[in-house]
This record gives sequence, structure tokens and C-alpha cells, in this order.
Amino acid sequence: MTDEQQVFDFRKPAAEDGPRRALYQLVRPVFFVGFMGAGKTSVARKLARNAGVAAIDMDTFIERRCDMKVKQIFAKSGEEGFRAIETDVLRELACGEPQLVSCGGGVVLAQANREILREHGYVVYLKVTAAEAASRISDLSSRPLFGDLDHAQRVIDERLPLYEEVADLTIDTAGRGSGAVAREVFSLLKKREVLVKVKDA
Repeated sequence: MTDEQQVFDFRKPAAEDGPRRALYQLVRPVFFVGFMGAGKTSVARKLARNAGVAAIDMDTFIERRCDMKVKQIFAKSGEEGFRAIETDVLRELACGEPQLVSCGGGVVLAQANREILREHGYVVYLKVTAAEAASRISDLSSRPLFGDLDHAQRVIDERLPLYEEVADLTIDTAGRGSGAVAREVFSLLKKREVLVKVKDA
């Protein structure tokens, strides 16, 4: 597992003198989709800690691979160039060891990506409004496609059918913290046998 992958791996057992917890494994990759600010990365990391599985953020993966920030990739290669890189990374992660993957907000725009998501993974759509997303993002200048609130809400509305097309599970995050959302997703993934218990640690 390389540093480039920026994997948050919580599969190690708890310390001998600490609390013991159940360990789980994923039967297939779980992809978190939704608009920026929906909490995809935060929820994935908290769920990873609770379940003892690995989580990875696609944008961080891309930034490390390209050695530049997402907004720099947009500036250099345009959105089309960024989306091509995104598809390559998504395909790589979809075919690798199952883990929790937080995707960029526009991952659903490409039909190829939607096919990869549907074919290889279990997709959790985290819903958010533009106003709530803005309140959660500390530096909007780092999000080249956010724009103002009206523009962001239009983008959310335009992407809604695409998010719904790929979603196996939809969670409304309005007024909820990432911990509460992670606990709900944890429970539902276990219920649907996407996340299965393997042993007590």
C-alpha cells in the first residue's frame, strides 16, 4: 500500500490494553458520491474507523499522482483533462481490494464512470444543499466548480438524476454531522451484507 494512495487503513486490531472491537470486511468497494461538501470523505473515514476497513479519497489520490492540486489540474488541463484522470483512477480503485472510496462531486458526469460504479461497487449517495455545503467548506477558493450559491444549487439539481442513477443507498445529510451519517451507513451496509463481520479483535 503506497503513500501515493493516501489510504486510511483502520484494519489493525486495537491495542492489547485497549477496547476490543469487531472487525469487518467489504464484499465489494463502497463508493461515496454527492456534491462537494456532502461529507463524503469525513463519513468514509469515520466509517472506516468503526468497521476496521480502509478508506481512500479520490481527489487526494489524484493530487498525489499528478503532484498538483485539483484546481491546478483544472487550470492546466481543463475539466476534460481532469475527468480523464478521474476515470482512470476510478477504474483502478474499482478493480482493486474493496475499500471505502470518497469520490469527487462530478464523478457521475461521465457515462463511463457511472458504468464502473454500477458494475463494480456499492454506491452511497450523500445528499446536500448548496447552502449547507458552503457552510461545511472552509475554503471555497479550493473548489473551482462551486461558484456562488445559486450556481452551486443549479449544479446539484442538474446532477441529481445522475447521482440517483448510480445510487444503491441514498442518505440525506441535512442538519446531520458526519458521525451520525457514518453510523447510519454502517448499520445499513451490515444489514445489506456489503459489510460483513469477520472476527473479534
